[in-house]
Amino acid sequence: MKTFKYSLSALTLGIVTLFTTACTPINSDMSVANSNITTTRIVENLNYITNIQNPEDLVQIPNTKWLIASGMTYNSGLYLVDSETKTAKRLIAPKAIAPSAKFPNSEPQPHADEMQIHGISIREVGKDKFYLYAVNHNGFDKKITRETIEIFEIDNTTAEPVLTWLGNVRMPKDTIGRDYVGNAVVSGVDSSIYVTVMMHPEHNLDDMFAGKTTGAIYRWTPTTSKFEKLQGTELNGNNGIELSKDEKFIYVAHMQGLSKFTNTNPAKKVATTHLDYGVADNLHWAGNELITAGSMVKTCDKGLTFDCLKDFHVTKINPDNLTLNPVFKGKYNQEFSGVSTVLAVGNTYYLGSFYRDKMAYFEEK
Repeated sequence: MKTFKYSLSALTLGIVTLFTTACTPINSDMSVANSNITTTRIVENLNYITNIQNPEDLVQIPNTKWLIASGMTYNSGLYLVDSETKTAKRLIAPKAIAPSAKFPNSEPQPHADEMQIHGISIREVGKDKFYLYAVNHNGFDKKITRETIEIFEIDNTTAEPVLTWLGNVRMPKDTIGRDYVGNAVVSGVDSSIYVTVMMHPEHNLDDMFAGKTTGAIYRWTPTTSKFEKLQGTELNGNNGIELSKDEKFIYVAHMQGLSKFTNTNPAKKVATTHLDYGVADNLHWAGNELITAGSMVKTCDKGLTFDCLKDFHVTKINPDNLTLNPVFKGKYNQEFSGVSTVLAVGNTYYLGSFYRDKMAYFEEK
């Protein structure tokens, strides 16, 4: 789970607050899906990949051994992970002369040490060519606060992938100039960009924990060159996002909920479900199913607290009707917690964390 304010210090405060504030169960108005977490397979041991800070989200460069991790803190940004050697190093784009003609209104290219990357998404655009979309907090100068979606090109024709900065799109502001803070991102085949906002500036963590509507989905298109809110997508804590394979539907994780909308404006909710055992964070495809991970709440009978949010789950979702299939659960350990995403690569499952100094993985037996 991720929470954001409007500066680095507030971000840190938000995360600490998340794990120390008690509250009542959220999204209680949604029907509980038929899911049996008690028989879910237990992850007995985790292995680790180090040299990473705050790997909040993970993607794979398709059909390669390479993974990319976001880094949600200073001196972090993006990481290149070798899934064979289980090693990681920073992935830095050289200084570009100018932004791509596709993004003429870009803000200055972010400094590698200033980027704080949240959700990421990858799209193939040609043979061994990919676009990487990254939600970025700050990223230009310590004295400048901004919220952008950064777009990079990945060239996989060399021994190691090469990253090139293409440009960025500025997140919208409210009527008094406060930035909307992006959370997760996904792109369309027409170069549209979809971003979740977990909390609009007028809302806070208390509102979100109380189950109030705090966020929405926003869409940017090359035609309009601006973000517009998709009316009808307002939810409690909009988080992970994905498009259906035909791009006719949008999937969004929101606290203990998952919803499916038509890709229209206004959008129509066509399915929704509730995770009675945990929160849903980042959302990605795993073959023909969706997959998410997050903290468990099964023992939170007295409200969400630090003690009961330490365990984690991995859940697959039927994209048609959002039927849940919790496939793994794991116990908290002192080395790794704050699970925010899962990436399935063959029989290996990689886990990200929004505040730990490593990513984890385990093998499916």
